[in-house]
Amino acid sequence: MVIAALAVATAVAGCANDRGPHPNLPPIGSEMTFSSRNLCGEGVSPEIRLGRIPAGTASYRLRLTNVSVLSATRWEATVGAESPIIPEGAIANFDAPCPGDQQIFVYRLEIMALAGSGQPLAYGWNFVQARSLSRQIDQEREELRQYPVRPERPMPSASSPPFFIR
Repeated sequence: MVIAALAVATAVAGCANDRGPHPNLPPIGSEMTFSSRNLCGEGVSPEIRLGRIPAGTASYRLRLTNVSVLSATRWEATVGAESPIIPEGAIANFDAPCPGDQQIFVYRLEIMALAGSGQPLAYGWNFVQARSLSRQIDQEREELRQYPVRPERPMPSASSPPFFIR
């Protein structure tokens, strides 16, 4: 199964210059990682950081698709665009990934910035990995041992360079 996940990740990496299904829209940058709180039974939506949000954005349409499986499962939601950060836990009914102990799932996160009228303003996507809950907890414990105090990440500003632009 790990080999299959690596094959998917390699194939996906080959599409790094793909502008996705909306090549005419300006790109949005996105950053998201799964923590133990975002996996399996917890169901707490992860924090999502965005860059290059166009003026007039009223909401974000989010889609998370498991690209590691033949029959892709999708989760979708629309949230208000109060800031370039969607806080952890802000999205109701988050369908948390729950890979088995030896699995790593690769998800495609797609984000569409929408005007108040529903008109698409910008689009972006990125890939994120989800590992088993036990492996994620082990990694977080190791990080706490190495870095007991984690520095706070700065808020993106309008002048900040975008990240993970596709």
